[in-house]
Amino acid sequence: MEMVREFRKYVIPEIITGENSRIFAGRYTKNFHSDNVLIATDKNVFRQKWMREILQSLDEYGTEYVIFSDIEENPRDYNVMAGADLYLGEECTGILAVGGGSVLDCAKGIGIVAANGGTVMDYIGVDLVRNPMPPLICVPTTAGSAADVSQYAVICNTERQTKNLIISKSLVPDVSLLDTVPLMTQPTDVTVHSGMDAFTHAIEAYVSNGSSHLSDMLALESVKIIAGLFPFAEDNADDPAFRFQSLMASMYAGIAFSNAGLGLIHAMSHAIGARYDLPHGCASSIVMPGVIRYNYASAPRKYRKIADILGVSAGISDDDQWMTALLSVISGMGGESDSDMALSEYGACMDDIPDLAAHTIVDPCIATNPRIPDTDDISRLFVGVL
Repeated sequence: MEMVREFRKYVIPEIITGENSRIFAGRYTKNFHSDNVLIATDKNVFRQKWMREILQSLDEYGTEYVIFSDIEENPRDYNVMAGADLYLGEECTGILAVGGGSVLDCAKGIGIVAANGGTVMDYIGVDLVRNPMPPLICVPTTAGSAADVSQYAVICNTERQTKNLIISKSLVPDVSLLDTVPLMTQPTDVTVHSGMDAFTHAIEAYVSNGSSHLSDMLALESVKIIAGLFPFAEDNADDPAFRFQSLMASMYAGIAFSNAGLGLIHAMSHAIGARYDLPHGCASSIVMPGVIRYNYASAPRKYRKIADILGVSAGISDDDQWMTALLSVISGMGGESDSDMALSEYGACMDDIPDLAAHTIVDPCIATNPRIPDTDDISRLFVGVL
């Protein structure tokens, strides 16, 4: 057997799983000598009853804290800067992020600015963060973004109306506390959009030109789990087993894409999310079918493998029929979500396409797409979802 000589490095935080794992927050602040932490969250999350146990754990270990809850969905640059000002002004020594992907991404931005100065927009791009962030402990309240295990953060530039990526190994959180309890209080649409976000992460990581054996293994396991969980049924809203499996699927997909990269679905959805302020999972669902069709010829074996897992490729030899069957199953996984809706229903029109394409073509996620598009390709894909 020929030895594989390609060097690989994998980044992953410490992960604690299980019901009520959020109560370890105080212990980790003590371990990191963070005696005064900034709790990054949002107002709705902070009002939840299960938040009490987190605060009690901090009190138990003598950790002081200050609350920062002015974080919007699709976090803005000014959210980050306000949080960084509070962090520095209160002389904090660590960050505890409790919330969905927007909160976790904002917390990463706060950590970057607190440790490096300047504005968060100074660090847009790949490997531009010089100094390590303060200790970051994450308690995700959704199962999709995987910001709690990845080296990515997405921040909106309000002046330019763009969603921008910061990619750096220093953004990998120190600890992720994967607790089923916070997920019990999330609305149905959040559950669905988060699940489709995780599914998109898994697919893009698997077909990525930066994939590896480890990322492939984790991505496929995520696809298997999500295929068994969706479409979402209300009966599962209070089911700890469902919530735990959704967290595992998000974690597996997150580690996979953090180390393998993403692709054109995310590049397009970043442009859409910034312009129309859509939930990220919703935006990804809208563009996913067209991108899969576009990419298929560049990674046919891998897309066939995904189809095998979803149970749609058996006995189908014609590519068009196979693709139609695959996309039908994927669309059905979102239930009555926005995956069947046109982008025009959110205010998009033909005049927007040049700007959307221009922002997409410079998104770093394109670098690991299995097929590298040009602006005309991207424009046609946007036309297809209007």
